[in-house]
Amino acid sequence: MSTGPATVRRWLVRGTATAVAVVVAAGAVTAAHAIGTGSDPDRPAGRTVTPVPAAAERVCAGSALRLSDDSGNDATKASTVGSASVATATTGSTVERSELSGSTTGSSAPQLLTAPAGRTTPQVAGSSSQSVSSGDLVGTAAASCDDPGQSTWLVGGSTETGRTSLITLSNPTDVNATVDLAVYDGSGQVSAPGTTGIVVAPNTQKVVPLSGFVSDQGSTVVHVTSSGGQIVAHMQESIVRTLTPGGFDIVSGGAAPAQRQVIPAVVLDQAQEAQSGDDAADAGPIVRIFVPGTRTARVTLGITTADGGGSTVNATAEPGVVTDVALDDFPDGRYSFTVTATEPVVAGARTTTPTEDGRTDLGWFASAEPLTDRTIAAVAPGDAPQLSFVNPTRSDARVTIRSGDAEQRVEVASGSTATVSVPVSQQLVMTGTEGLVAGVSYAGSAGIAGFPVRAATEASTPLRIYP
Repeated sequence: MSTGPATVRRWLVRGTATAVAVVVAAGAVTAAHAIGTGSDPDRPAGRTVTPVPAAAERVCAGSALRLSDDSGNDATKASTVGSASVATATTGSTVERSELSGSTTGSSAPQLLTAPAGRTTPQVAGSSSQSVSSGDLVGTAAASCDDPGQSTWLVGGSTETGRTSLITLSNPTDVNATVDLAVYDGSGQVSAPGTTGIVVAPNTQKVVPLSGFVSDQGSTVVHVTSSGGQIVAHMQESIVRTLTPGGFDIVSGGAAPAQRQVIPAVVLDQAQEAQSGDDAADAGPIVRIFVPGTRTARVTLGITTADGGGSTVNATAEPGVVTDVALDDFPDGRYSFTVTATEPVVAGARTTTPTEDGRTDLGWFASAEPLTDRTIAAVAPGDAPQLSFVNPTRSDARVTIRSGDAEQRVEVASGSTATVSVPVSQQLVMTGTEGLVAGVSYAGSAGIAGFPVRAATEASTPLRIYP
């Protein structure tokens, strides 16, 4: 074999390339800026990588639950009562529905919404609603269909006599999820066995009674965290006042701790009348606040309506304990609450209304994250649904809502609330929603309910990689 000059030259070229690679690795940024590109010497050399489009998924809360089977036996397992209606929307071609499996603890039959990937990653949205009348379980509920995540704050619930609160943990991923529950009440964090290391198998749901960890507590907040698979968490609360059904609702996850929380679309309807009768101490409207930090928060609660009315309530929230701020003497209407605090907090609102058959129904309303400029939503069927926008920004907003060929425009002044009627079971495309917070509420003869409108899912964007 020849070892002449050509072979030596090839070795030298490879060696030189290796040396250059070592220099670039040692000073990647400097080298990139120094080399530049052929067309633009000042622009760093690099390569744009576009992620492969992926399917979009959200999980709906499922149907109403009771702790027994149809015959009233087996009180350790939750069973469904009736079925929820689900409305969907997508920027893709279609929404596929499937049901997550149950476990030994029961299941609410949650629906997984999937929008298959196209040339880009689509968006998917949805909501569920249900009116039920079966024995002691009577009332109206609504909830948002949510993104799987590793942290969810459930602001609501009670374990007092006649109150049942069930946490649903849905795992739509293909790996086990290990879930920890941090439960807080009026005395602080609850220390109880079974709150950590809860394993939820892939593509299944587990139902966890809150009474298994804390008893006879009227004010609770639960922080759900998971590792491995991601979780969608909701909470169902049902009430029996002595011997009379007192309603039920589903608590959707609220916004992450922040110094400002916005709770849109809160219904106040005959609140004073709802507090009459036996066992009605928890029938008054409240805003529930929790400070997850270590310092006391001074809180200002701003209350606004679509007709321009408003007032403020001042309160103090101690760290690590749940605080309920009573809201008495407010007229009927649909309100938005803005909680401003000196420390990061989580917040939610509960109201109660009398129904035509002499009972009451409760509604839980979650805080919501700000929206992006373009938002899709779908409103599940229910009594008199209305969509409320809250504008916490410093600029006035003009929102356009499109549903098929129909279009309506909504002016939302800075610091104000605007409420409009919207169709059900249709895709809503909203533009001009940047920085706004929105929610849907229902009010009718069967009761009240509501859910937050979720922002668009954050999709991966092209990334430029430099040598």
